[in-house]
Amino acid sequence: MNSLHLFRRRLLPVLMAGCLGSAVPAKSAPTAAPTAGGSGPVTPSTPAAPLELEQAIALALEQSPAIKATELQADAAAKKASAMSRTRWGELDAVASASRFDADRILIPMSSQLLAAGLPNAPFDRDQLHYGVTYQIPLYLGGKLSAGIEIAELEADKAAALREGTRWQIRYNVVSLYSGVQTLDGALAASDALLQTLEAVRRRLDLMVENGKRPELDRLKVADELAEARARHAALEAQRVKVAGLLLALLGRSPAGNLVATPLADPQLAWALPADSLQSLALRSSPVRRAGLASRQADRGVKAARSRFLPSVVGQANYFGHHADSAADDPTTWELSLGVKLPLFNGASRLAEMSAAKAKRSAAEEGLRRARLQREAELQEALARFSAAQVGLEAARARVAAADEAARSEEIRYQSGASSIEDLLRARTRQEAAQTALAQARGEVKIAAEQVNAVVEMEVIR
Repeated sequence: MNSLHLFRRRLLPVLMAGCLGSAVPAKSAPTAAPTAGGSGPVTPSTPAAPLELEQAIALALEQSPAIKATELQADAAAKKASAMSRTRWGELDAVASASRFDADRILIPMSSQLLAAGLPNAPFDRDQLHYGVTYQIPLYLGGKLSAGIEIAELEADKAAALREGTRWQIRYNVVSLYSGVQTLDGALAASDALLQTLEAVRRRLDLMVENGKRPELDRLKVADELAEARARHAALEAQRVKVAGLLLALLGRSPAGNLVATPLADPQLAWALPADSLQSLALRSSPVRRAGLASRQADRGVKAARSRFLPSVVGQANYFGHHADSAADDPTTWELSLGVKLPLFNGASRLAEMSAAKAKRSAAEEGLRRARLQREAELQEALARFSAAQVGLEAARARVAAADEAARSEEIRYQSGASSIEDLLRARTRQEAAQTALAQARGEVKIAAEQVNAVVEMEVIR
């Protein structure tokens, strides 16, 4: 199996299915970044400085539109919760009204003091102006107000949990794409080495064919393999441009920019926490917390629906001034009132709302249970992937050692005439495939480790 087919079959599904995330635009970059080969698009005259992985993560967490959006959503939810909490202190309004009646009317309500002054002296006028302030405060709403405040506060907590989870998802996307770029750089380096070897073999064969030591068919076979290797190299360069463009877009940069990654080396990873604590961490991750907060919101929704069956008590205070041309000065009036409202009948809509709130609470409880089970399943998948990636890395190392030795042996045998050119070309192709598989295995270990960190939302593998 050649290296391009290996990359398409194993690495691309990892990058496309598990790495990109909703915040990464699915566009290819029109301009290629520098690669390990020399046959790509135009290379800038001044090489760009390598971008470290930690730098890429910091840039993404700072510049990612997805993170900025969740931060603004969290801020808006916190401010809405604060506004809802302040409604318990009532509402003070300034009011004014001007009116013109069909006939003269009394300026202020009738009172014994007004009658004592004599009714003919009372202020009657068609044009009247009333102004003042009114204050209303909820004294008892059956729990509706407190439930609404709690629901708003829980919504703010959900927005904060979403912000935290988005940060870990963006971090995972960056690590995955950066490792993909490093893997492609390693594959391109292996492809370069194969191209150089095939070029050297072709040059030697040219001399040997001219001297009659090798048939013309051997040179044609090498030319065919060389053309196929160049095509594979160009395809790898195109994939490198695509993955680098996706990473640059995630960092808030132009996908047409230059990206130079550090060389891919064997990852030196270790557990920062015992493995038996991972399940409890996963059950405290942001998706589970959001589901738990949604369940609590639904429970408060039942409380709010129940409050509609209970009476409500509202206090009100008014202070008004009154103006008319017939009055020598502007008399003032004030009023204190206490209103009680007892719900009796509204077509059984309150019962229907209560049933709907209870059904929503049951659905939220099932959603919490599903979120817990799903997170546990994701943790098991991530741990299995990390374990398999470590085994795959060891196997890739052994494969490279075997392929190097086989290629060296086939070279000696071919020079001595003990084997054919097909055997030598197959050995060189297997050598390139082994180097590509090693680069892929190194990247897979890093991606799998970061997946575990993203599931538990803590850097447990470093």
